[in-house]
Amino acid sequence: MARPGGQRGSRGQPPKRKKRDEFFEDEDAVDFFEDAGDNQAGEEADEGEPSSDEEETAEQKRLRLAKEYLAGIRAVEAAGRDGAEDGASDEDGLDAAVDRRLRQDAAEAMGWAQRALAARVVLPEGVPRSIPGQKLHRGHSQSVTALALTADDRTLYSVSKDGTILRHDIESGNRERMSSGAAAGPSGAPAAHWVVPGARQTSRAALLACAVSSDGVYVAAGGGSRVVHVWDTRAGLAPIKSFPGHKDAVTALAFRLGTHELFSGSLDRSVKLWSLDDMAYVDSLFGHQAEVLALDALRTERVLSVGGDRTCRLWKIPEETQLIFRGYHPVIESCAFTKGGEWVTGAADGALGLWSAARKKPLQSIRAAHSAEADASPLGSIGGNAAAGVLSVAVCPASDLVATGAGDGLVRLWSLDKGTKGTKGLSQLGGLPARGFVNGLAVARSGRFVAAGMGQEPRMGRWGRDGKARNGVLILPLTLRAEDAAEE
Repeated sequence: MARPGGQRGSRGQPPKRKKRDEFFEDEDAVDFFEDAGDNQAGEEADEGEPSSDEEETAEQKRLRLAKEYLAGIRAVEAAGRDGAEDGASDEDGLDAAVDRRLRQDAAEAMGWAQRALAARVVLPEGVPRSIPGQKLHRGHSQSVTALALTADDRTLYSVSKDGTILRHDIESGNRERMSSGAAAGPSGAPAAHWVVPGARQTSRAALLACAVSSDGVYVAAGGGSRVVHVWDTRAGLAPIKSFPGHKDAVTALAFRLGTHELFSGSLDRSVKLWSLDDMAYVDSLFGHQAEVLALDALRTERVLSVGGDRTCRLWKIPEETQLIFRGYHPVIESCAFTKGGEWVTGAADGALGLWSAARKKPLQSIRAAHSAEADASPLGSIGGNAAAGVLSVAVCPASDLVATGAGDGLVRLWSLDKGTKGTKGLSQLGGLPARGFVNGLAVARSGRFVAAGMGQEPRMGRWGRDGKARNGVLILPLTLRAEDAAEE
């Protein structure tokens, strides 16, 4: 039934009459809005005129830095074209060279390009007890558990079971002790009721992981205190922030390249994301069915995690999804990206795996990659399967050179063999002497050296001990052939 006109609702009440707004009928009010519009137009006109003392905006700064970077590349390429002819052809050739250089730099920054560096490495014959130029940086009273190398290969950070973090200068060998704040910092959150308490694998004062941002500004470390400590290298040697939140020991840390986004992994089976620009917690990633032992990240918004549930998990942060890759080994202890979509892992049973995001199973799995019987190392170790577990893996950034460490007395170097459809497999180049457990590895971007975090004990636990090893950071220099000789 239609409602009669002029009524609202079932009660038939007439609609309320609109009140007249006397304000809009006032001539002074109209003049007020006209004056306000004129004043606003005048202000916009004033803002459009650049003042003499106006500060540089962010967009102007980016434009200026881009021009300086382009001018620097052109100068380098022009210096290498001394024998070129003058004229338009020379200018075209220079533009083409600059274009190739920019594309190469962009591909390397994104993690898709690989330099042919492994073929240039010259290793000593046999297995010597030492190589010329190797140095052992002391300072830790207990086993070194992790390393972090800056992008310019000048500064190295190391953490240890004794709860200390040291900053090493690679060239001079000087070191500084940074305040860990583990004793004064807040304790982590209590363990959740659904977490089955296991045997303590390390002390609460021990540090088990560290990472440095790609610009070298922030350093992060964590361990048995369940807290992620953050340092600003511009502010001194004391931590500026401590992030509680994990319910068990922090075992892995990684920065996303080109950003101040930090990922942390823990024995509580979670991966957490922190923003150091805002000094705040961002998100938690759940999915692992056992402890998380290692993390790695490149420039894209993805992070790789491995752990004791025999899986590799590739987390897609914007999509809030994960890809699960199941291996054949009960515990995967280490991982490192070789390029976007490919990575290598080291397992506790001594297997070295090469993975691709396009396949659920490893592209290659090398059993007993650190078997002492293969090389008959004269360096000595605790021997047996206890020394064969691959404790650490590192990749030279934007190259085909891979390094692995265990407890067999050697740091082994591997080459990524290219195939028609990407990386075909890993082939061993040789080994460098390193007595003890290699709990951490870092390869210089320049390929000049390999840094190894040495210890008498493995990183997680005390199930093995080599009393003759020395705790510290071992610098192993590498000899590289000229590029022309390597191609021949």
